[in-house]
Amino acid sequence: MSMSRGGAVWVAAAGVVALAGALGAGGAVLASAEEDGGDEWVREPAGAQAPARAGKDPSHGTVAAELAAAAAAAGLTPGAASPVEEGVLAGCIADWTGDGPADGARLAALETALEERGWRVTARLGEPAPAVALTSGSWRLRFTNGGLVDTLSLVATRSGRTCDEAFRRAEATRGPRG
Repeated sequence: MSMSRGGAVWVAAAGVVALAGALGAGGAVLASAEEDGGDEWVREPAGAQAPARAGKDPSHGTVAAELAAAAAAAGLTPGAASPVEEGVLAGCIADWTGDGPADGARLAALETALEERGWRVTARLGEPAPAVALTSGSWRLRFTNGGLVDTLSLVATRSGRTCDEAFRRAEATRGPRG
């Protein structure tokens, strides 16, 4: 069964929304590894996280620019752009897609570049497709290396009443597979 890149981004975004819901509403701290519910994500200890972003919540444009800048700083090459979301969802999803999976050194450089831009690592997932979850203000970012389209993808979703409702409506309309 084949999936379009736009469909893959929607599936990834839906997964991030589910992850964000599991992490807690309104930016609550992740559960400890002992409280993770067996979902295989390894939570970062609160003391090991980078300091929170100073100032106000980043805008959609700021998040999109940070993703592109962090990827460039890590030496990653962009792949085909995802279809642009319309309506309310346009301000709720920011993503960046690479042209293939990244090696370990570039993944580490990407994580460092994101942390330098105010993102905090909250959890990690190992093989078969390594993933990292980060937060910045009301934004939740998940980057996956490999996965459905065998590429590096960064998908950030905004939480909050407007976006949470938009994601619920979109899921009800599109269904779980886009």
